[in-house]
Amino acid sequence: MNFRTCLSSLPVLMLLPLSLFGKCPISPNGTLELRAPAGNLIVDTSGTDTVEVEVSNRQVTVQEDCQPNRVIIITKTPTVAGIPDWKIRVPRGVTLDLSTQAGSIQVGDTDGSDAFLRTSGGKVTTGNIKGNALIYATEVKTGDIGGNAELRGLGGRLRVGDVGGNAEFVTTGGDITTGLIRGRVKATSQSGSITIRESNGDVIVTTLEGDITSNYIHGAFDGRTESGNIRLEGVGSWVHALTGVGDIFVRLIPEKLGGDLHVNAEAALGNITMYVPLKMKATIDAIIDKPAMKTKQIFSDFPFKAAIKAPINGLRSLIPGGPEQQGVVLNGGGNNVKLRTSAGTIHIMKGN
Repeated sequence: MNFRTCLSSLPVLMLLPLSLFGKCPISPNGTLELRAPAGNLIVDTSGTDTVEVEVSNRQVTVQEDCQPNRVIIITKTPTVAGIPDWKIRVPRGVTLDLSTQAGSIQVGDTDGSDAFLRTSGGKVTTGNIKGNALIYATEVKTGDIGGNAELRGLGGRLRVGDVGGNAEFVTTGGDITTGLIRGRVKATSQSGSITIRESNGDVIVTTLEGDITSNYIHGAFDGRTESGNIRLEGVGSWVHALTGVGDIFVRLIPEKLGGDLHVNAEAALGNITMYVPLKMKATIDAIIDKPAMKTKQIFSDFPFKAAIKAPINGLRSLIPGGPEQQGVVLNGGGNNVKLRTSAGTIHIMKGN
């Protein structure tokens, strides 16, 4: 095996007939930029002061541009048959900017300020990322991310640990699962469930088919699913929740009773359960468009009062099977809480 090393601080270009072992010096906080038409990129972050690259296929030719703070590796020849393995060893603090058009990317723990990892034909798997992360792949699985995170999946699942900043998740199909997000969250899946364990900021989530769940959202929640349940064990601010077919469960746990705590929860076909704090000022309007005939469908731990608004339709309300509407006023009224389902039950429960 031949070894070629960049010994000068000036840019040096090297052509490597692989499987050769390329080696470039780099500063501890430098940047590695690698472009591979095809390849499984396997990154070992236990290096010290160099970038070392080994490719398994001898037909591949690459060009290395070695600079003190940046190493650029580009494949010059067309994609060869098969997907070669790229074994890459770098210092842990290096920023990673890696892309391959076919193949997977595996990265250990990294302390770089950024990790840009992109593949249009494989998975990305990483350990903990100390900085920001931008990841595009068919499927993504990461450890904790210290900064902001943007993960985009091309048909597969997105799984991430805790995120220290804001987060955006998009997948064309597959579940989204996260740990604690310390900033805002935006998550979209065309087909899959979305689970945000906890968020310190506001949450906006949309899925065409799948459940939406969270243990606790400190901020506001805006969520929609065409077919699936919405279950929020704790929400600290206002709530907009909409499902076509499915149940809605919301437990309001406001951090500030004087904040905006309005609620709009609607299930086209499903049940709604809402826990409301005893000290919250609220004007609750619960409506069932098509209740079961002669069967009470709205239940409340609080006493009902006359609806604040005029009846939906005075005549229709006298017809069996017509709309059922009930109003509840808590602590003199205040935040508007609208609960509506076409067919199902509504439960208004006492919270803490």
